[in-house]
Amino acid sequence: MKDEDFLEQIRNGDKEAFISFVDKYKKKVLSMCYSYTEDYGEAEDVSQEAFIAFYKSINNFRNECSLSSYLYRITLSKCLNYRKKKTLKFFTIGLLREYKDETSTINVDEKNYIRDCIRSLPNSLRTPLVLYYYAGLSYKEIAEILNITERAVEGKLYRAKQKLKAKIEKEEALIWDKNLII
Repeated sequence: MKDEDFLEQIRNGDKEAFISFVDKYKKKVLSMCYSYTEDYGEAEDVSQEAFIAFYKSINNFRNECSLSSYLYRITLSKCLNYRKKKTLKFFTIGLLREYKDETSTINVDEKNYIRDCIRSLPNSLRTPLVLYYYAGLSYKEIAEILNITERAVEGKLYRAKQKLKAKIEKEEALIWDKNLII
């Protein structure tokens, strides 16, 4: 079923249509929530809050973006609210694969370091990174959610990766220097 059909039916109080809509998007929403909570139970709670908020606000939807983008905006808001309320162990991305070959494994310390690096990014760069790598959204979807252009999304992702790369390379250089002294 298309989102336009879901919209009409949900607005008319069709609970089965809402359940079908939830089924269609629950994996992406849960994945997005998990990237902020790193706890499956908490991610389920936040995603449930997002779907409830979506349902309650469906009559406020003005067709300025796709229905799924509207859902992702609400989900992002719920995730950010969660983050404000609790100290988070953030999320990780397989960025180290750019610095290691595909057969290398990434250890816990490296994952924690990447989390710290991502956490240090400003929200304006961190959010598109999470939406792209964790929620698996396209540039277009991210642009709609953040109310920016696709080109701006591309630029933010590029700057975020450059900042992460520079920080990782700086750390590797420091470790290398320490090993030479010892």
